[in-house]
Amino acid sequence: IKNYLQDTEPLAIAAGNYVGIIAPSLVVLIFTDFFAAETLNQPELLTSLLYIGILSIFGTAAAKIIFFRLVQISTPVFASSVTYLMPLVALIWGVIDGEEIGMLQIGAAVIILFGVYLANSSKKKKPETD
Repeated sequence: IKNYLQDTEPLAIAAGNYVGIIAPSLVVLIFTDFFAAETLNQPELLTSLLYIGILSIFGTAAAKIIFFRLVQISTPVFASSVTYLMPLVALIWGVIDGEEIGMLQIGAAVIILFGVYLANSSKKKKPETD
């Protein structure tokens, strides 16, 4: 993204992602009998599709746009750190929801944070030799 799409709007990149996934998604829906009369007549279908739409717009599309913008204004390594921080955010949401945290989760969180630190720490430049 940083090399080839630096001057492309993040919204256009995200839209291109979704256009590219339409055909495979339709194939999956066809082979899972989504378009069967039995499925389409379910009373919960519209509510379920509404929630899927909300999640896809606010949870995925908005996040992709922000991520692509972040890559454009920073380094790819910094932007990829988001991937390492997602498990920590999920852990925090689990605590808020009343889940218990054990030593395994704390240890994993420390490893993730250490990995982010290593990925973002500046490396010493070697002196150039001609």
